[in-house]
Order: sequence, then C-alpha cells, then structure tokens
Amino acid sequence: MMVRMNTGALFALILILAAGSAHSREQVKPKSENPKAQDLIDRAWEVVALDLTIETADKAIGYLEDAKKIDPDNPEILVALADECWQRGDLMPGKEKEDYEARNVYFNKGLEAADKALSLKETAGAHYWHCANLASSYENRSVFAQAGIFLDLNKHMNWIEENDITYLYGGYARFWGQVLSRIPDIVIKLTGQDPDQVYEQLENAIRIEPRYLLNYAYQGEFLHRMGDDEKALTALKKIIEADPGIFPEEIAKNKLAQKRARENWKDFTGKDYPAR
Repeated sequence: MMVRMNTGALFALILILAAGSAHSREQVKPKSENPKAQDLIDRAWEVVALDLTIETADKAIGYLEDAKKIDPDNPEILVALADECWQRGDLMPGKEKEDYEARNVYFNKGLEAADKALSLKETAGAHYWHCANLASSYENRSVFAQAGIFLDLNKHMNWIEENDITYLYGGYARFWGQVLSRIPDIVIKLTGQDPDQVYEQLENAIRIEPRYLLNYAYQGEFLHRMGDDEKALTALKKIIEADPGIFPEEIAKNKLAQKRARENWKDFTGKDYPAR
C-alpha cells in the first residue's frame, strides 16, 4: 500500500489556496452553545497554554470530560479530548511492557473519543486523532499487527490529504514521519511507504509554519531513523536555540519540542547539547 501524497506544483498550489488556514490553536478550540461547557473548555485550553506536562494534560482531560457530560454530542469537544488523551499517553515512559499498557489506557480512550466525533461529523481533527491514537496503541505490537492497521490509517489520512492537508501546521506530514521513525524496516517495506516522499512532506510542513518547532523535532527523529544524523542534529539545534515565544499561540508545544530535542540530542550523540 502506498500513501498518496501531493508533490511539486500541485502541493504548492494547495499551500497557496490554504494560506492562513493551518488551524491554529484558537481555530481548533471547541465551541459550545452551553455556557457551562464553554467555561470548562476555556479552562482546559488555558491550563495547557504555556506548559504541556502529564499534570496539565490530566487537568485538561478532566475539564473536557466534564464539558462532554454537559454537551455530549459536540464533536469539537470529542476531538479536543482525543487530542489531549494522545498527548497524555505520549508524555509517558515507553520502554517496558508495563509502560505501553499504561500509555494505551489513554490512547484507547482517545481513539474512542475520535471515533465518536467521526460518527457525528467528519473533520480533519477526528480523522487525525483517530490515526494518532490507533497507531500509538500498536507501537509495541507485532510486526504483522502493525502492518495490519495501515489500510485503516491510509483511509483516514487520505481524507486529510484531500480535504485539509494543512491541519495543525502540517500534521499530516508529522504523522507519517513519526510512523516511519518508529516502525521496523520490514513494516515500511510491507506497507510500501516511501521515505523520500515523507521527507518532502516534512519539509513542506516546515514551510507551512516554520515557527512551530515540533515540525523540526519530527524531522530530526525521522532523519535519525533514516541514518542521516548530521541533518538530524541540525534540525535539533534549530529547536534548542529558538525562542519558544516565537509562536505565542503555541508556546507549550514549542517548549515541549525543545525538551524533546534535548533528549534526542543526548540519545543520538550520547552527550548533552551542544557536545557531540
């Protein structure tokens, strides 16, 4: 199976048509006609505005779950809940079997929320967080189990490619970059993914929003996985030396990217930044 990707002039045209619509933090914030639900949404948004940690993610999830009880059929709340559940799981350790089981509690919860959102309204967010939670929940599964979900992942990501490719500053590219960074070589071959095309998409994601430092973080991890540590470290250096406030709407994600970049630098080199 090959992921269908736009390239060259066609992709450039898409960027021109989609300029200014990369779904910023405020653009994806849920809206509710119920004032009590909206107040809870506002609290969830505020608590993770400047720092995204397990503690702040837990608070945001709690607020969104309470909002969902008040406004249960609001797909925007469900998408936000699926997002925060994925963030919570991804922030947790992922080395031992028990770690993956603990992470999957949140990924499965996020998948359930995304699927409920999809049943109410088809959006890029619902498709995206379905894929993110599903793929992450399979990270520690067998090679054949991982390969078995690619038909489903392709279906959902193709919808985003065709309808809303700029979602979350190029989330489409980050998703495939991260998938290829984490799966074994044999799964890449079995699914027909083209690393060169994925890299091109990551480059385009950076062009969509160069202030969003997670784009560079995912690019660095992808380059390391593909064996190009020189370019990987260049990407990490950009993140570490950047001012997270360069993108005021995404300070928390930029700070998270910097933390991730420092951890990856030590993992890739065996030394703390800037030693190599």
